[in-house]
Amino acid sequence: MQRRWVIFWVLAGSYFFVMFHRFCTAVMAGDLTADLSLDPAALGFLSSMYLLGYASVQIPVGILSDWWGARKTISVFLLVASLGAFAFGKADSMHAAVIARWLVGAGVGCVYVPALRVLGCWFEKDSFAFMTGMMLAVGNLGALSSTWPLAVIKGIWGWRATMEVVSLMTLVLVVLVWFFVKDQPDEEVKESETPARPRGLSEKEAANPQATARPRGLRAMLKAKRFWALTVYFVAFETTIISFQGLWAGPFLKRVYQFPDTSIGYALTWLALGLMIGAVVSGILAGRSLQRRHAVLTAGMLGYLLCWVPIVFTTASLGPYLVPLLTIMGFCGGFFSISFGIAKECFEPGMAGTALGVYNFTGFAGGGLGMWLMGLIIGAMSPDGTNEIAAFQAAFGLALGIMLIGWIILVLLPRVWQTQAPEDIQS
Repeated sequence: MQRRWVIFWVLAGSYFFVMFHRFCTAVMAGDLTADLSLDPAALGFLSSMYLLGYASVQIPVGILSDWWGARKTISVFLLVASLGAFAFGKADSMHAAVIARWLVGAGVGCVYVPALRVLGCWFEKDSFAFMTGMMLAVGNLGALSSTWPLAVIKGIWGWRATMEVVSLMTLVLVVLVWFFVKDQPDEEVKESETPARPRGLSEKEAANPQATARPRGLRAMLKAKRFWALTVYFVAFETTIISFQGLWAGPFLKRVYQFPDTSIGYALTWLALGLMIGAVVSGILAGRSLQRRHAVLTAGMLGYLLCWVPIVFTTASLGPYLVPLLTIMGFCGGFFSISFGIAKECFEPGMAGTALGVYNFTGFAGGGLGMWLMGLIIGAMSPDGTNEIAAFQAAFGLALGIMLIGWIILVLLPRVWQTQAPEDIQS
């Protein structure tokens, strides 16, 4: 097997656990509520700690992956995630669980952006969208394992022992990343010794790009209107999918439709499968053209948006159709993977890590806030569990409104916020 594919599978294995940790609380919500005596708002706050920890490291990890190196960054922070998962399994109070979940989020938050940085060096530019889709597909296997398989395993071992085993498996990945991942191939190092001077850089700056990448990059990022417009869409999507798949889908299915844990896991399995397949298909459909990638992304997000309509407006009669609806939602939602390539192309290659870090940060900050807000809405409208349908309709109505705004921004993107450097984009 070629070295680059070994690297890919090690990084993809790491991302598997990123996604597992992100969504495991949906299936464990009942256990956490009972063991830690949580109300809906407290459960939402606890689950959001993963996302807030994840978001808090996105800007630093982008800079670290550009300056310190992806291999070191991923190894160190995966170790933090392993310790956090072990502490979560041992937590005997909400405060301990909150700290542990934050550590898990901060630890796995330093995987995806450095991994994309590495893949950008080891694989050709034209295959970046496809490799991103492949990475997300493997990650969604992790999301898949946090559904029905997790429900079965925790039924045998208990949720605490399960998290301790996950901690040990994460520790194994730390070793694999350290010994098998290399930031870039030797050939690329040699080729980059005499690079063509990028537009806008002096000969001195081109000779030492790392010395100027950070200040120039931050200035360029603040002025990049197209990037920030795309970020509004990304915040909307991540807020809705993470809040739903990562937490509130579980209580929704249990309290509105009286699904047992294994049935909840089964339904969420199809959502995760849809996301996995959608990520791969969208990478294939995206092609090399920026215009085509934008069209594919916009179409996928329209399908995702429409899936929220019956969830909000026909909640009471939706039971028999939930699994196919969640599958379609996942498939269309998986198209979001294309957006990373579009965001990356807003800037010069030398600041790819920083740009993707900022982009990821905004999405997961929105996801963490969305989990908490939905918990507040559900707790306020149904404090005694007697008004569940209206409570979830209100919470998911918020998600529908947020996603509608995001999709409108996406539609307007090529007309209102044009590409900064159209001559650099292949058509």
